[in-house]
Formats: sequence, C-alpha cells, structure tokens
Amino acid sequence: MEHSPVDDTKKLFFPDTGFGLYIPQSVILLRRLSCKQCIASPPGAHRLIVFRSASGLLHLGKHFVQTEKNDSLLLAPGAQASIQFVDQHEEDPDSLELDPQLDSAAAIIIFFHVYRLGESTPSNELLSKVPYETRMNITDESRLLDLVGTLDSSLMSPFSTPEESRLKQQITLQELILFLMENIRRNTEIPDSIQAVKQTVAYIESHYQQNITARQLYSIAGVAKWQYSGLFQSITGKKPLDYLLDIRLKHAKRLLLQTDDTLAQIAHAVGFKDESYFSRKFKQTEGITPRQYEETSSVNSSPFILPEVPYKRIVAIGYSLGDLLSLGIKPVGADVQIIGKRGLYWDAIKDIEDVGLLGEPTKIRELHPDLIVHSGFRQDWVNELASIAPTVLIDRYEPVYSRIMQMAELLNRQKFAEQWIYRHRTASNRMWRNLAEHVDVKQTAAVFSIVEGNLYVMSMKGFGVTIYHPDGMQPPPKVKELIQAGIPFQLTRAEHARAYEADIHFILMDNDTRTIRLYRELMQLPYWSTKSADRIIVSENKYNFDDPLTMDKLLIELPQMILKKSYRQPHYM
Repeated sequence: MEHSPVDDTKKLFFPDTGFGLYIPQSVILLRRLSCKQCIASPPGAHRLIVFRSASGLLHLGKHFVQTEKNDSLLLAPGAQASIQFVDQHEEDPDSLELDPQLDSAAAIIIFFHVYRLGESTPSNELLSKVPYETRMNITDESRLLDLVGTLDSSLMSPFSTPEESRLKQQITLQELILFLMENIRRNTEIPDSIQAVKQTVAYIESHYQQNITARQLYSIAGVAKWQYSGLFQSITGKKPLDYLLDIRLKHAKRLLLQTDDTLAQIAHAVGFKDESYFSRKFKQTEGITPRQYEETSSVNSSPFILPEVPYKRIVAIGYSLGDLLSLGIKPVGADVQIIGKRGLYWDAIKDIEDVGLLGEPTKIRELHPDLIVHSGFRQDWVNELASIAPTVLIDRYEPVYSRIMQMAELLNRQKFAEQWIYRHRTASNRMWRNLAEHVDVKQTAAVFSIVEGNLYVMSMKGFGVTIYHPDGMQPPPKVKELIQAGIPFQLTRAEHARAYEADIHFILMDNDTRTIRLYRELMQLPYWSTKSADRIIVSENKYNFDDPLTMDKLLIELPQMILKKSYRQPHYM
C-alpha cells in the first residue's frame, strides 16, 4: 500500500483542546445513616456519586435531589453537598454481590481530577457530555458495579509498576465516564413509562400522610390503569396501595418508639383516617396491636453486650458531646470550654481536648479523628472538616428521641438508645403523675435562661423539653407561638419578659457577673416585683440541655424545684 507524501502544512497529530486526562484519586464508601454525611470537596476534584441505597437525599446548597438505587450524580469542584438516607431499615434481597465492602455501602464516591492536555493544574470542567448535579439512573447495574469495583481494586492494589497502575486506573475511570455517557443517550431513546411510575413511588414516600388513591397515582404517572399496577409491582414488588400501607406503618413504628403521641395522633400523622382503622391494619400486618409492638420493642431491658463502635477517635462539635457521653462514648476532642463547662458532665470531660466553639480545623487535624460529629449552631468550617475525616451533621434542634437514635445508629448503639427512650418516657410519665398529686401541673410555665448577660425565653429546647411534657405544664400563649413556629428559643429584653406571662417562671442562670447583674435588674422591674416568691423558681443553666444525661437528672431535680423540698437556690444568689 502506498503512503501519501508528507506535505509542508503543519498537522498536529494531537487531540483538540477538548481532550482531557481523567486521574482517579480515591473511592470512598458511605454507610447508611439517617444523619447528614458531608461530602468532602478537595481542591479541583470532581466527585461521582453512585447510590447503592434507595431513598437517598443529596443536599446541594438550597435544594436537594431525591435519589434511588443505582442513580449516579456528578459534582463539580467546589460544590458543597451532603447525603442523607431516609429509610433506616432497607433490605434488598436481589442486590448483586460485587464485593463485601462495596455491596454494603449506601453510596460510593469516586474522587478524580481532570486535566487539559498540556496543563498542570486540574480543570474545573469535565470536558464530556455528563451533566453536573443531574440524576442519572443506571439500567445496567452489573456493568456499573463491575467498573466501580475494578477502579476501587486498582486504587487499593497497585500493579507491578507505577506506570501500569496509573494506566489501569485512568482507563477504568474513562470507561466509567463513557458508560455514563452511553447510559444518558440510551435513556433518552427508551419510553418514559417506567420513569413516570418511579416518580409516583417517590411521591408516595414524601406524601404518605395525605389521602392517596390508586386513581390519583396512575393519573400522576400518565399511564393507563391496566399498565400502571404491573409496572409499579415490577419496580417495588408490591401493589401501589400495599406499598403505601407499608410506608405508613414504617413511620408509625418510629413514632410509637420515639414519641409520647396518642394512637389517634400517630394514626393522623402517618395518613390513616382514624385510630381504629390504623390499629386494625397494624394488627393484620404485624400480628400484634400498636401498643403491644411498643412494649415488646422497648420493655426488653435484659443485659446485652454493647457492639464495638466503628470509630475509635471521634471529635464532637456543639451539642453532640452530651449525646455521645450518654451512649457511653468519650470523644477525643470537643468544644469543652464552651459547651462542656455549661453541662452536668464537667467532671467526665476533663481529659478531652478542646477544639473551640466552632470546631477549629487546625486543632481537630492534630487529633487525627476517624469521625467528626457536627451538631453546632454554625457550620463555618464543615467543608474543611470533611476533608480531615468523615463528617456527619446531626441537627441539634431535632426532637431529642429522634436525635439520639441518629447518634446511636451511627455508633452501633441502637438497642441501648431504644431502652433509654423507653425508660425515660416511663419515668417522665410517672414523675408528672406523682407531681399532679401535690400541685396543679397544668399551670402555665415560662422558662428564661440568662447566659453571659443575655436573656432568652425557651421554647421546645433544653429545659423546655421536660417542662412542656404532654402530662406536664403548659406553655403560655407567646411561647406556644414559638413552639408552633418551630423556634427553639428567642433572645428577648428584660422589659419584654412580661409578654410571656405565666403562672410559674423558671429562671436558669450561669455565674457570669453580667448574668447576675441582669438578674438583679430584672427583679427590680414592676412585673417581677409583684410576683410572689413561690412563682419564681431560680436554678442553674446546666439543666438547660436535652441530652439524656441532663434529662434523666432533671427528672429527679424538677419535683424538688417545684415542691421546694430540700431545694436551694444557686450559691451565687
């Protein structure tokens, strides 16, 4: 075969500027947790997330993406995100067995850099047709898992030479990117009936509290009735209304264990028309009544061996400190001087390293943590913390029982936490019943906290969680407004305290000189000077927390405060 002569024109036998090198950095596995897990954002790194668990929420700035199993999603460098999984007890008997570690992961995150030809710094563009922050559902699960497993193995087990190792990693990652591109193209060519039905599955999971009918579901999907049920059953394994029932009962079980709500309240909260229908369906499905389920799930307090905690060096930021200690776990670092010294557990944390109020990254990095639990009021350094160690976010305003279960799940202490919840609920009910024999416990009560000279009125947070028990004291109208609005506490001024008129006033204080001065000024105001001494109960701010340690202690101290039996005001008064 003849070859054409080389002419004088300059031909560049290189790809154009759109070509890039894809260099994988690491593969991270995320466990299924109910709390938010931060996704680290190393400089210049792209992140490909592969969801192995259904019912996921990917939080992106001010919006979130609801994900399903085998969804993939690409994040641009610098984009902040966190993952939360909705269903705690998901089981998938049909899942493919790829690798013991990968198969047990709820999500897999692949970190990689992209380089333009001839450039030494990572590019912020992927240089392909895979869109950012767009959910891509993968239909070929086995191929997806094979590529991810191969990439993970190549990163964990290098080949004989560095060159071979790098080439294998790059080739596998590029095959994965190409696979995603082909999947996107293929999905645009197939009928969208299945996707439409999948959307109604997500609709049920987010609207189960509402009245949902089969007609409504297939109307939303835009699919014929005869076709809809078959497609729905092929996706979920259940008929639409059976699936709806399962979702409602799952949430009802959670409420039975984590709240003091009546059966009528629980039935209404999860979408049943009345208590009797709820109880009948519950027993038909579970074989026992709702209350029997509550008792059998919670009463069993026989000794058991605590499972090993999956993390050895934990750093607690914010109010997670008390929750950790209550589960029998001492972190290596916490904001000791700020949070710790205000609580009841000061003696137990003297050997814990202080990391500052917001969790200073420099101090935390020196502790070499393998987990960071963030439950603070600011998140200034969350993204940087996520680059140090796996970082989870637990909302400190979450209802206490739910918050404790999130923490327990993270640390393999679920049974321990369930038993505490049951014991605490029982003890709370008993305390208020006993108090009712001596005083009118249905009086209104306002709770004020003075911290470093600032006056706060408490809502359903801290001390208020115990006081505003269903069998306990009632919030005055202005506090009730805060509770209904979801406001845990509110800063106020001394002269405005009269707006929270109540039968009983609790004033919780620290020993700061500014606090003592404000308290004395407060007592001189006309509103307070007219109150009789038995209508004002003064105590310490160490009780203004709602971790299990504090709440258990408060059940002992509160009757003494109210009945004034052997109870003394703080020494600095």
